[in-house]
Amino acid sequence: MRRVLAALVAAPLLVTAIGLPAYAEERTSSVSGVGFFDLNGDGQQQPDEPGAAGFKVSLGLTSDGSTLSVVTDENGYYRFADLTQKGKYSVQFDGAGHVHTTPWAVGGSLGEGGVDVIQNFGIQ
Repeated sequence: MRRVLAALVAAPLLVTAIGLPAYAEERTSSVSGVGFFDLNGDGQQQPDEPGAAGFKVSLGLTSDGSTLSVVTDENGYYRFADLTQKGKYSVQFDGAGHVHTTPWAVGGSLGEGGVDVIQNFGIQ
């Protein structure tokens, strides 16, 4: 019994001594981007095209069925950070009252974590 206890105590110390973390850190993901007023309708933000402030952006996570929402800031930026969920997601830009010049919803996968997705949305 003493040998088992000694091994349980020594293992994390040995891993720490050789420079590896005793416990693996969970890799988080993020989804971010900008909503912008696409003045020329080409689906790409140009330097003279302003951010779209005050628009709702929603992130759906299929791994647990949750939905997160944020509002774009004064420059049109949004960010969902420190996501620990893995698997598929969808992100939607609510441009109610405007014409979308990019898809209003897109999806993808956060895999096993450590993914940083950038998705921009244009409206007129």
